[in-house]
Amino acid sequence: MGRDLVSVGGTLLVVATGLGLVMMPGVVGADWPGWTSLMLLVAVLVIPVAWVLIGISAGSATVARWIAVLGVGAVLVRIAWTTYDAGPAMLLAVLPLLAVIVLLASVLAYSWPRATTRAVQDCAHRNGWRLVDPRELRLPPLPLTVGRTWTARNVVQTPNAVAFEVRWLHWNGLLCRRHVLSAFVTTLPVALPGLEVRPGGLTRSDLTLESAEFNRSFDVIGDEPRYLTAVLHPRTMQALLDARPVRLAIASTALVLSRDQPLTAESLTQGLATGIKVPQHVYDDWGQRAPEPGRGLRFLGRRFDPSPGAALLRMTTLATGILGLTLLTCLAAAATETGFDPPHSVGRLLIGSAVLLAIAAACALARRVYGSAWA
Repeated sequence: MGRDLVSVGGTLLVVATGLGLVMMPGVVGADWPGWTSLMLLVAVLVIPVAWVLIGISAGSATVARWIAVLGVGAVLVRIAWTTYDAGPAMLLAVLPLLAVIVLLASVLAYSWPRATTRAVQDCAHRNGWRLVDPRELRLPPLPLTVGRTWTARNVVQTPNAVAFEVRWLHWNGLLCRRHVLSAFVTTLPVALPGLEVRPGGLTRSDLTLESAEFNRSFDVIGDEPRYLTAVLHPRTMQALLDARPVRLAIASTALVLSRDQPLTAESLTQGLATGIKVPQHVYDDWGQRAPEPGRGLRFLGRRFDPSPGAALLRMTTLATGILGLTLLTCLAAAATETGFDPPHSVGRLLIGSAVLLAIAAACALARRVYGSAWA
């Protein structure tokens, strides 16, 4: 039922947004040649691509990626051609749409899968390790905080571990920050309680160990001190100190070492040689039955909310935001032309734009609260 609701709601929003964009020059009293055909392309190609990117991961099917790239590229070419003929007023009018298209192109370009780098490939071949597709892996969910539009590359499988590099984009409003992380994963024979050891130094550590250097270098996060002490025996502490800066996390059957840096031939060799060993008595005292691993890479932590309500809120935010900003820029563009005489008062048009932007802001706020309530 929820998927059907999203499908119907998304279709209606695409139609409403497309019609609103097509009718925009008439609303502000302008007549720009080529506007209608351009907005139809936006409604048919760009908005559905945006729907895909805000509804699912950008790391989806290869065919969907190529359709998205071709669609965005075609609209960019059409906008350039149309605005060249129509002049600066039309360029001003399509600024919000240009911003959306550039944003979509940036996300697609950054999240596109990269081939394995040559240095990592050579290192894997020298050591007899396999380069694999992430979808071929069988791993438990990994205790890594990774953004929604992630992509993995340089995936190397050894007889005892898996190493890979994962990249993603983190958006905070209009600001975007790129993240890259290299991870080394070992699958444990039994499920263990969670713990995390991360670079820090007595900021919020749940445990103080006998090594002063370790206490200065790492924070230990976990619920049971006896379990944490058993896992972090002297050899493990020394291995983590030698591998700084590194994080250690255990969740169920996944033991993960990670660094905030790309995976190189040197870091690949060092990461796989770190050699974190869990003592047998830890398995005996705290181990539980191991669940079946899943296929591909999956991550724990706060993730993208795929629920129907959140999807509709995201779609409504994008649709009303595009319409509100385009109404403002179309009004500004029409005002620069001679004989400006809109069929509606400027005050009413400004109020309409403000209402659309307020709806977009309210939906964005509701989605944030909605997501926090269900995280």
